[in-house]
Amino acid sequence: MDLDRANIKAEKTFKIHYSKHKIVLDEKQLNVPCNKYVVFDAYSDDLTYGFGIFREDNTMVAQMQVVPGNGNDLMWIFHKNGTYYIRSTEYSGPKGTHMIVDDAIIVSGCQEDDTRAMK
Repeated sequence: MDLDRANIKAEKTFKIHYSKHKIVLDEKQLNVPCNKYVVFDAYSDDLTYGFGIFREDNTMVAQMQVVPGNGNDLMWIFHKNGTYYIRSTEYSGPKGTHMIVDDAIIVSGCQEDDTRAMK
């Protein structure tokens, strides 16, 4: 999708703010429709962090770096229902290990479940 991204219109863009070792979402939970492109638009005020999407069994779905002063966005499409959490995947000091947002992304409307991402 990255090669043709200029021609793809995302269904929704989610803003994610990183600052002082905290991740703040623009919505309490990011409700993502199945088989639709979405963009995770992350920005940092201070340090380099990571944006990682993980399943309940701790396997990673996708990730990117979040570098301060730069555009940091990830276009993604989910093909299975699931509940995913976000965690920082970049070392930003000891406090960075606590940068986790449980149940942050809820994907629904698919015909199949991601069994590793179901509660």
